[in-house]
Amino acid sequence: MDPFLPPSEQDSPGWGPEVIVIHPPSFDAVQEAITALRDQATVVVNFSALAEDQLQRAVDFLAGAAVALDAQQVRLGERVFLYAPHYVQLNRA
Repeated sequence: MDPFLPPSEQDSPGWGPEVIVIHPPSFDAVQEAITALRDQATVVVNFSALAEDQLQRAVDFLAGAAVALDAQQVRLGERVFLYAPHYVQLNRA
């Protein structure tokens, strides 16, 4: 029993949409982000651990997956990207 949840939400399985942060150490680990996005999670991917030649390949691979899954892609930093399902409202300032 969580004292911070209202009584109506005590039996619900979770708090709502999930945000997952991933730091893939290699190109092969990028699949984890695609799986999470397919499961309707919002994913922040920090590619700082990838070599330069793997970086572009991974970004392109995830961009293709985002298009296939009808998701959105936003660049947050030099090597940080956010991928979100189409129904997530992203406000760009």
